[in-house]
Amino acid sequence: MSNAIYLAMPRQLQNLALTAYGKNLYRQRFVGGIPANYQTDLIPFRTIRPIDLQHQQQRLQQLIQHCKDYVPYYRNLLRNVSTDKITTGDLSNMLPILTKAELKKDPELFISTSPEFKDKLRSANTSGSSGTPLSVKYTDEARRINYRFYEQALALFECNYRSKSTTFAGRILYKSPGKHPDRYDSYNNTQYLSSYFISDDTVASYVDALNRWAPDFIDSYPSAIVELLKLAKQKQLKFTFSPKCVLTSSETLTTDARQLIESTLNTTVIDHYGCTEMAINAVSVGKYYFSDPLFSILEFEHQFDNSYELITTGLLNFGMPLLRYKIGDLVERSSDFAHGFDAIDGRTDDVIITPEGKRVGRMDPAFKGIDGIEFAQIIQEKIDLINVKIILSPNTQHLFKPELLIENIKERTSRKINVSIDYVNEIKKGANGKFKSVISKMQSTQ
Repeated sequence: MSNAIYLAMPRQLQNLALTAYGKNLYRQRFVGGIPANYQTDLIPFRTIRPIDLQHQQQRLQQLIQHCKDYVPYYRNLLRNVSTDKITTGDLSNMLPILTKAELKKDPELFISTSPEFKDKLRSANTSGSSGTPLSVKYTDEARRINYRFYEQALALFECNYRSKSTTFAGRILYKSPGKHPDRYDSYNNTQYLSSYFISDDTVASYVDALNRWAPDFIDSYPSAIVELLKLAKQKQLKFTFSPKCVLTSSETLTTDARQLIESTLNTTVIDHYGCTEMAINAVSVGKYYFSDPLFSILEFEHQFDNSYELITTGLLNFGMPLLRYKIGDLVERSSDFAHGFDAIDGRTDDVIITPEGKRVGRMDPAFKGIDGIEFAQIIQEKIDLINVKIILSPNTQHLFKPELLIENIKERTSRKINVSIDYVNEIKKGANGKFKSVISKMQSTQ
């Protein structure tokens, strides 16, 4: 079904469409087998047992053998490696670090040629927060294992995937929310609220929808739920329920944001750090981030003080294995604990404010499906003007369609905003050395 057809439907039919879509997603994510080692206790923050490390090494050996046999990039690198004797400590001596730039040069080299996966691999696009999305291939088994870890995190709070929940969706659920910003997937017991329409004018209807539904857990970008809670507080709107937990992901969760969510909703925030490449899965309830040894092998490359660049070997996806993959994020660690870290030193982007008063806290979906970009930065110059700095990719710049990017940005912000494209050779980092993919010169008014 096309998005245009869905948006033209009445609310009740949209709910039916979301339910059908949700049922199909559930089957893809949970129906089918996973290896026995992943059916055991995988609850986060557990004490790592010797059996966990044995299972990690077994999975690594299987993955290395698969790469040696079927993945073009690794064939020569692993030609003389005896996989049955390899340990996690051998990786740094055996393989070079893989950067995103190297991966994007020729992603096909990393795709498994195994007959088992012929015409069966699925595709997903990274969010492209810097304007450079990547198409990732993955197996059905990898996705099922991935969602096994998702369920185990929810189990900390006596919830599961189909518990009564609310998702703040980073997608367009309707042309206008009106008095009904809520849509429903009844198969998975999920209420959907679009993160793109939160404003002074709509906050009351969002709060009413949440209070009526009273979810057991909320799944949201930090920026979406924080904006809602701030607006609700300004208007003295009250929440009449307390979810068992709020699961945040996809953006950096600040200490202030965690405190606001937990104090306002009388709940616990469990922050999830992961990526489309399935290279890492880490969760935190405030003290530190726990990364399960059966999901990935972590390495930490020291940069300065307590900051380390994260290098991971994901153990789930045999369809497109990424060994010793440098994700591009810094983490902070104060101990030598091998299966976690203290904090994520990720990017913190500004919020776009539209002429209608909406606050849009995540713009990277606008780059999905956009080819030909090496790097990008969105700058809100005025309330009705956005400028996009673009560095074109030397090899694929002919594929870039500026009109499509402009349309995507307008769809996610406002038709009243003018969008211009500025082609540049360099995009500078901030004074703190960090790159911000979204900058608002309206920040003083926010």
